[in-house]
Parts: sequence; C-alpha cells; structure tokens
Amino acid sequence: MRRLLALLLPLLVLAPSGSAAAAAPPAGAPAGEELEYSWRLEGLLGGIAGLFLPRQGRATLAQTPLASGHQVSELHLVADGTAEGEHFRYGAELDPESGVTVRAWSSYRWRGETKQREAEVGQAGVVDIASAIQALRRDPPEHSRVLEIWSDGRIYPVLVLAGESRRRLLDGRPVEVRVYSIRGLSRPNRRTWKGRVDLWLADDPASTPVEIRVQRTFATVVLSLSR
Repeated sequence: MRRLLALLLPLLVLAPSGSAAAAAPPAGAPAGEELEYSWRLEGLLGGIAGLFLPRQGRATLAQTPLASGHQVSELHLVADGTAEGEHFRYGAELDPESGVTVRAWSSYRWRGETKQREAEVGQAGVVDIASAIQALRRDPPEHSRVLEIWSDGRIYPVLVLAGESRRRLLDGRPVEVRVYSIRGLSRPNRRTWKGRVDLWLADDPASTPVEIRVQRTFATVVLSLSR
C-alpha cells in the first residue's frame, strides 16, 4: 500500500504553496483569470486510493500577471472534508515575450505530510501541466506538436495530439469542444513521461477548458468546469 501511495501522490500533485507569491501586477495589466472546477478521482486504483487519499474536491486554474511582466500559471486542487488545508498543486512562472519558463514547482499537503519541489528552468518550449494547458488555449494546434514538460522535478519530451470536435453538455446546455491529448514521447537517451493529460477546450474566444483529465499509473483525476 505504501508503494501505491507513492505512485498516486505525484498524480495528485496538481500546482506552489507559497513558492510563487505573486507580486502586484503593473498598472494597466490584465487582472488575470481564475476558473473553478470540481474534481474527482477515477480509475482502477481510484477506489482503493480513495481510502487513503481524497476522492474529490474543488480546484482552480489560474493565470496571474506579475509586476515583472511575467505570468504565473497554477492548477490547484483542494480536498473536500479535510481540516488542515490539504491541497495539491502544479505551477510555473513564464516570460511571455521570450516564451521561457523561468521556474516550475509542485507541492502537496496531506494528513500532516508536506512535500514540494521547485526548479529553475530557464528554457523556452518547456511547460508544466498548468502552463501547458494555458499554452494550448492561447495557440490551439491543428496538428501534432512536440513540447518539453516539467514533471516531478524532471523534463520529458511530450507529444500534443489534436483530436476531433464534438459536443458536450455544460450546465445542461450543449457546448462545442475540441479534444487535445498530451502524451509521453519516446526519444533515445531520454526518460519517457508516464502521464497523460486530456483537455476538452470550448469553441469560444477564450478556448475555455471544459474538462481536464490528468492520468498517472492506473488512476485519473478528472476536473469538470464549475463556472
């Protein structure tokens, strides 16, 4: 069971706790964005893991401008029914002008245990899960695209696949969406990322993520847009 938890905790480490305190945005800068989601744990091991890890809760996907002109992207999950601020995160600071990811981090707090990782990246074309979602929203690809993803302190090559358009229900109303998948890419002398991210982006000016699925091992975290 300890091995199972070791496999599943990185799955739930979705954005930092205090590691990227946002400075005040410059005058006239956009106010940023915060989308709200509900999340749940699914998959073959989801039921077993639910005995030891949170099964569901609330989440936010946020983009915040900094005084430096950089932007912070974070995906932050909070567990329901917990008393000590249990949470899971992914986050990154980016320079929009150069496309460089300045640094990336992840953290969690669960049942008194806290763990966090942070790394200076300083490379263009490198994203974490939260900033990858924002990058695909800004520039949805028509065809496959290769990126580098920072995950759990390492950088891996990944392939972005553009899927079909389809219709989903959101608050009982139909919404046109397009599916995008991020998968590990096998390359010589490189580690292969074992995760997978699937995005359902609405056909609207903001390419709003209607659903986000983050998969690791045999469990999946599913985030559904609340508002």
